Amino acid sequence: MCYTGAALSAKGGAPVPTIPTENYLITIQTLHDDGIRCIPARIAERMGVSAPTVTEAIKRMVRDGYVCHKDGREIVLTERGRQIALALMRRHRMVERWLTDVLGLDWATAHEEAHRLEHAISDLVAERLWASMGYPDSCPHGNPITDAGDRAGGNSVRLKDVPAGAVVTLRRISELAEDNRPLMQFFESKGFRPGARIEVRDRGPLNDTLTVVVGEQTAALSEDVAAYLWVRTEG
Repeated sequence: MCYTGAALSAKGGAPVPTIPTENYLITIQTLHDDGIRCIPARIAERMGVSAPTVTEAIKRMVRDGYVCHKDGREIVLTERGRQIALALMRRHRMVERWLTDVLGLDWATAHEEAHRLEHAISDLVAERLWASMGYPDSCPHGNPITDAGDRAGGNSVRLKDVPAGAVVTLRRISELAEDNRPLMQFFESKGFRPGARIEVRDRGPLNDTLTVVVGEQTAALSEDVAAYLWVRTEG
């Protein structure tokens, strides 16, 4: 059973997570959001660190009440860990939206800058930025800031699972794609924006590639790339 509180410090207060710990919590929540079983190997792959480094980090996070083990190897967030991760992700998405909509940065650059700022700015500043933009529901890639944004992305499937001939609407681009600068530049340049209409024209002979039409542009996607795009079927 997960321990749902944080370990107490010597002064009786809950520990303040370090930036590396915050990044682990975000990674675990992101994997969970995409339905990926969160085992140490997946965390190491996502964060670009060694397996022993992840093992030691998990031990510390278990000690501090941020994560626990499920069914042996799977790592899950406690309620405290989840709340910290969601707050950071929400702040990141607010900042991303401000950087793209107000400052005019491209998606890839905005993500990199938001990753730095999410740990530095206060909730007060983030909320003021959000208010100044009229409280958008999601980040530029469709990931939710609000409960309304979360509901809008519900009942979605991955584009890789859509058959040829189907027409779908792009709901969101997975957070797992955002650290890949060339891929995000490709998505932005080809018009893969939330709300875009996508027609699946063809699937490769081995069913491992898709040819799609977005607006007036045609793009060929591998199944791995199409897995980052969450869509809703029209009709």
